[in-house]
Amino acid sequence: IQEMNVAGVYELLKIPYTGANPLSLGIALNKPLVKQLLTYHGIKTPKFQVFKLPEKIILREDMKYPLIVKPSREDASVGISDESVVYNFNELKKRVRYIFQEFDQPALVEEYIEGRELNVALLGYKKPLVLPVSEIDFSGLTKDMHKIVSYDAKWMHGTVAYEGTKGLCPAKLPA
Repeated sequence: IQEMNVAGVYELLKIPYTGANPLSLGIALNKPLVKQLLTYHGIKTPKFQVFKLPEKIILREDMKYPLIVKPSREDASVGISDESVVYNFNELKKRVRYIFQEFDQPALVEEYIEGRELNVALLGYKKPLVLPVSEIDFSGLTKDMHKIVSYDAKWMHGTVAYEGTKGLCPAKLPA
């Protein structure tokens, strides 16, 4: 069951809950739309392209490898693995086709930006309380693994990805 449906049932039954409302959760499942909304409001995101047909893979000239390929309408890192990061056109074609075959949806392709993974939680709306920033520590991954929060890292206990990614809260940040 998708989160937006659970939140919707809670609202219908007037059961208090925490987290985003059903509309926000539903919009968040459409990654290309979220990226368009962020861009419209001046929030920078990596360059991206959506492939709606697995046969028509023509990469924009301004996009640079490495790229990361994701299902466009999934949540919780579904469809994201170490193989999602691609370094050339042949790998890109293979991964885009994989997304269509396994998930039957368009593939979102973004420029891959290696760096720190920070998470910020807010409580409230008009005057939100910012909770301490947390960070994913990738130091437990092997040197050949990408520093991404893959499906295995989130959900597959006992895997190198799961054991090698730990949350640190609060994150060590400069003032």
